Amino acid sequence: MKKLLLTTAIASSALFAGNAIAQTTVSGDLVVSFKAISSEKTSDGISSMRGMGKEWQVNIQNKGKLNNGMDYAAGFSLEHDGSQTGSNGLDENVYIDFISGNTTLTIGTDHIQNSDRTLANFVGLIAEDLTNSAGGSLGNDIFRSDVGADPAAAYGIGIIQTIPGIAAISAWYSPNGETIPAAGATSFVANDDQAFDSANESAYEIGITGGFGVKGLNAHAFMNKRDKSDSATTTDRDVKGYNYGLSYNFGQVTAGYNYKKHQNQTAAGANPATNAGDIKQNEFGLAYAVSPTLTLGANYTKAEVTSTGAKADAKSKSIAVGYNLGAVALTAQAAKLDNYTGVSGVDADVLFLRAATKF
Repeated sequence: MKKLLLTTAIASSALFAGNAIAQTTVSGDLVVSFKAISSEKTSDGISSMRGMGKEWQVNIQNKGKLNNGMDYAAGFSLEHDGSQTGSNGLDENVYIDFISGNTTLTIGTDHIQNSDRTLANFVGLIAEDLTNSAGGSLGNDIFRSDVGADPAAAYGIGIIQTIPGIAAISAWYSPNGETIPAAGATSFVANDDQAFDSANESAYEIGITGGFGVKGLNAHAFMNKRDKSDSATTTDRDVKGYNYGLSYNFGQVTAGYNYKKHQNQTAAGANPATNAGDIKQNEFGLAYAVSPTLTLGANYTKAEVTSTGAKADAKSKSIAVGYNLGAVALTAQAAKLDNYTGVSGVDADVLFLRAATKF
């Protein structure tokens, strides 16, 4: 028994010996905002909404050297967005990275470069965030932030290969497919000593980001896929997503374009307000740096639902101004939304104000 305890103690000492050359950092951010929405949708029961919002996030990271000479980084984030409860916000940026030169092997969730991005919005909120989306009596919009299965938001394993000055190429695999909202859970993950079963098939995403050696250029291309679930009906389809973006900086002016295609597994004739059917989205963005601290931005986004029955194209037009006070960044944005749920005549005007800081 004593020999076993001694062996265990030696093993534990060896396992954590690297902590002596590790570095732990704590960072975070805080956002406080105001949003007012005036809607022309008569079935909402109310024609306008307004209120304050907040989000905070604390990031804890440890990095250093392994005893085999490789670098490593590990960490997680704690997030509280609005009135989140339970385990919501606990699956933010959870990762362990093994780094060898320009190659990184990563395990966790919400950490690898992924398709939940755009290169066509530089100041203020993206179109999807201008409405209340999944909450409130103003209903859901059909604009997309992520596409397809969005497997990088679920737990898995991936690899990133950086080509200095050119691009970063990534591949990600999630055994449980994608993030599915559920009571008390944000992604499919079991306890550390358990397997986990779900109806979802596995999913993957491949992507590339970078400037490809061209000064002022920024580009990305992503594709992901998850096969239809085990419990799929004859109307279900594979989940696929595509995201292609390009921006270029002309000194004080930056222009960008982004294309997204979201193919959902639900029947093509389903209600687009639940993000069913195929959605093709085109985004155009422009920013002008008036000074090092003041930036003006404009965005136009159009989302088209391809499904059975007549569906109106959703459109978002917004202008925004950002002012950097150093420790605090201020944003003001005004937007006009047309047919934002995919139903003709469901329009809204939005005013958004935000103060953000990092620490």
